[in-house]
Amino acid sequence: MPVKVVRRVNPAWKRYIAGREITTLAAPMVGRAQKFFLMGSCFAEEIRLALEQSLGVGHVVPDYRQLAFDKSVVQVDELPERNHLNTYNAYSVLQEIERILQFWQPAVDDYWQLEDKVQCPYRRLVFAQTSEAFAEVSAGLDAVLRQGFAEADHFVFTFGMTEVFINRASGKVANQKPGYGHGGGRDETDYHRVSFAENLAVMQRLVDLITAQKPKAKIFVTVSPVPLRRTFSGEDIFVANMLSKSTLRAALGQLAEDRPNVVYFPSYEAVMSEGSDAWEADGRHVKRGVVEAITAAFVRGVFQP
Repeated sequence: MPVKVVRRVNPAWKRYIAGREITTLAAPMVGRAQKFFLMGSCFAEEIRLALEQSLGVGHVVPDYRQLAFDKSVVQVDELPERNHLNTYNAYSVLQEIERILQFWQPAVDDYWQLEDKVQCPYRRLVFAQTSEAFAEVSAGLDAVLRQGFAEADHFVFTFGMTEVFINRASGKVANQKPGYGHGGGRDETDYHRVSFAENLAVMQRLVDLITAQKPKAKIFVTVSPVPLRRTFSGEDIFVANMLSKSTLRAALGQLAEDRPNVVYFPSYEAVMSEGSDAWEADGRHVKRGVVEAITAAFVRGVFQP
């Protein structure tokens, strides 16, 4: 069992070594009929699937499958097969919340022009054959996200990386590295590694925006354990990945101390504690059973009977 829900957490390393269990306090704070707004990387998708299995379909939003589009003209991530849009870094998460709350909206011509299509810089694998189709699907996604936010009682965010690429034209952070999915960005972006202070400031704004709209909402946060596929830092991939995850973990720890409605859940630590047993053969993706066990502990710990 990766995470054990207890009335008193384990303070002793010797006891951890004996049982290899991460302990977390039982702190019922949400109702089973309530809905979660979930956003993050592919690990967040695994959490979505596990939460839906525990709570039932309809308890996790946004429901991206509400979006209607012609697949011969438009691509939206891996919809409709996967009911998820990967969002990897703190800036990209904040940008989506700012769009939902209408603090920011990209200009109508804020896209990358490729040879035979246009691409959204800010959402993963969103392509359209024409600018008109791009505008239509972007508006549709905005509507789905706003509906999800409106329906949500609580929020779950997973943060995955600190290496980002900034779109020079807008100053906003791109969703993915240049060239991802045969897309653009090579000539439009600059590399940037987001510091602890920058991450914390972004996360604080994210929480403050949500809290202003939904003061009763709990905001659950964690670090995605999925390693970087590659680094652009010039460092060894293991070293760069460790810095990325450590920076995010430290920022989220500070965030949870600073904001009383933020709860850090140790899913990252639970996966890492499992060692090689937690991973699929590729060494990057967490086994479904491990995610389900972690999410089941989350449900046991935070849900009211």
